[in-house]
Amino acid sequence: QRPMAPAPSDEVLLQLSVRELAGAIANGSVSAVQALAAYRRRAEAVHAACNCLICFVEEASVWAERADEYLRSTGKVLGPLHGVPCSIKDHFALKGYPVTMGLKKLRERQEKKPIDKSSTLVQALCHAGAVPFCKTTMTQMGETWGGGSPAYGDTLNPWDTLRTSGGSSCGEGALVGAGGSPFGIGSDVGGSVRIPASFCGICALKPTGLRLTFNWDDGKTVLNHTGDYGVLACPGPMARRVEDLVEVCGALWDAPYFKMDPRVPPLPLQRDVVESQKPMRIGWYVAEYVYPKPCAAVVRAVDMARAALAAVGHELIPFCPESERICPLGEIAGCDVALSHLENPKEEKPDEGGALVGAPPTALATPESHPDHWSHPDAQRLFAKPGTKTMAYSRMPPTTSARRYQEAMARRDVLRDRFSKYWTDLELDALICPAFPFPAPPVQEVRKGSNRYIHTRIYNFLDYPAGVVPVTNVTAEDLRSPYDPDTDDVPLAEMACAAVSDSLGL
Repeated sequence: QRPMAPAPSDEVLLQLSVRELAGAIANGSVSAVQALAAYRRRAEAVHAACNCLICFVEEASVWAERADEYLRSTGKVLGPLHGVPCSIKDHFALKGYPVTMGLKKLRERQEKKPIDKSSTLVQALCHAGAVPFCKTTMTQMGETWGGGSPAYGDTLNPWDTLRTSGGSSCGEGALVGAGGSPFGIGSDVGGSVRIPASFCGICALKPTGLRLTFNWDDGKTVLNHTGDYGVLACPGPMARRVEDLVEVCGALWDAPYFKMDPRVPPLPLQRDVVESQKPMRIGWYVAEYVYPKPCAAVVRAVDMARAALAAVGHELIPFCPESERICPLGEIAGCDVALSHLENPKEEKPDEGGALVGAPPTALATPESHPDHWSHPDAQRLFAKPGTKTMAYSRMPPTTSARRYQEAMARRDVLRDRFSKYWTDLELDALICPAFPFPAPPVQEVRKGSNRYIHTRIYNFLDYPAGVVPVTNVTAEDLRSPYDPDTDDVPLAEMACAAVSDSLGL
């Protein structure tokens, strides 16, 4: 047996990419146990500052020891992520650990009797050799883009703890952003991996629907709302580098996961496409679907990305389906709201007439909910006023019946078809745009925008893959001119201006 070399310092080890860390463990220059210990120390420090964890996974040390023993005894690795620690968001099932959804009462129940199933995604990670070592916080029911829940309080931004980390994958954003995990798995139904990635300066990917799932190992289908296929939530990886996302996706999209979860299409990652140097046609916009108006740093980031892509031979094409009224934001938002707020007429009983019920229960509308949540009295007082730009979307009839729901689904497909045709006619390979109109707002400001329609949701509605890549930081020059968010929605304008104020370096 080879003697184990002294472990690298935490400073060195924590800077390794996922591929480098897996390689170092495979060649014996560091053990899985040593890697886990280093990340556990860092995660504890990040949690103390940011409040980003719901629990550590105590079996992780046993799994790391087994990985080391397997390597010593066979000379082989368990998989491409052999011994690499990782984090998972609250609502991914892991046998013996709580799933709280950010709800205080559910936390109390789950701590007494935790779930006895694991998600197929977590099992696939383990099969690839990864070591899940902690579970991270999420917002209440995953329904706001801030970082707070009544179960655990506010999760804070590691670069400025007076600001939000973004959500709903708030814990992953803070933990990975501060180097407390090599990569994590969040989820996204409206921007929930992309917004915290943007606020915390990391990379994230929301795949197309069903490329990854929340399904359990007993065969149970798990959706964002039971039976609701209108706009699908989707798990997605979060990491400090694009190459880390590639490694994680490549490890997951393999035969073991496809066998565990028959709902996942058996499509391995096409590395030749990812690594291709072929010039692409890339669409771009700054303001098309972005509301309120993006700040100077965001505009500059898109300009920098355009210039960098053009410099290596890619062709940049203006992308204007909103301003050309091909696929207007108002129509998207109106249809999406109709799909998202299913109502049961008061005169009908749920079991008579086939009425649909899908909105969050009104019991959440109490002071016990988190102030960021749409149902909290503080947030309800800040709802956008009729007649403002925020409310200028096409309204469809309330989805009070199966027929109305089908009509909304049909309208969704028409809008998807329009967008797809516009994209195809331009012969695009990719699209770049702002991740968010401004940097992370102060924690107390989030509730002023928690019930507004956010443009990241568009790519969930359209079911297009979407990701975030850091480009730059806010500079003094960006802050030299006053920021006008160009909205008559006063609370939203206040939040946007507070986000930009004193944001140097974010």
